[in-house]
Amino acid sequence: MGGVFSYLLSWVAPGPVYDATPDPITGLSERDCHAILDTWALVSDRKSIKQNGVEFFIALFKAHPYLLAFFPAFKGLSDEEMRRSPGLRAHATSVMYGIKSYVGTVDDAETLAGLVTKTATSHVPRGVTVKDVENLAVVFLDFMKDALGSQWTPEAASAWKQLFAVHCVLYKKVQSELKPPELINGK
Repeated sequence: MGGVFSYLLSWVAPGPVYDATPDPITGLSERDCHAILDTWALVSDRKSIKQNGVEFFIALFKAHPYLLAFFPAFKGLSDEEMRRSPGLRAHATSVMYGIKSYVGTVDDAETLAGLVTKTATSHVPRGVTVKDVENLAVVFLDFMKDALGSQWTPEAASAWKQLFAVHCVLYKKVQSELKPPELINGK
């Protein structure tokens, strides 16, 4: 009986209505946060997060082969060899869990900023620039679009773009604090 009642009620009462007002710091609205959370849930379950991370990195290396310079152990490997590489699986899983931590804090600007700062502080000294992160973001959005198909909506795409825009602004701030300007502009 409860199932019938829920079905009938869904015709009368629409789904949740989220506030579209953007956060003054992140630019993400409540609607954006839910779009990010909902789409992330589709690619990040415990069984698929590792494989999705590996496939994302393979796509990243295909789109931007120069990034393999940061990963000498993977240079020259075929896609199949990368899929079997414990090192790539470990790093890809770590990155996916890093993204998961961003997703979990999309409605908490201070914590999100702290997480991005922590990531930037560990990556900038390795030579990873904001441009590299921007390239990663484009590939990630394409990866999500391919992985989700019709479940990837314009609203989700816009929300994820904003999340990465915030990430890049914060990353650039750390980059400018840790590296001389000539090194930043030289890459």
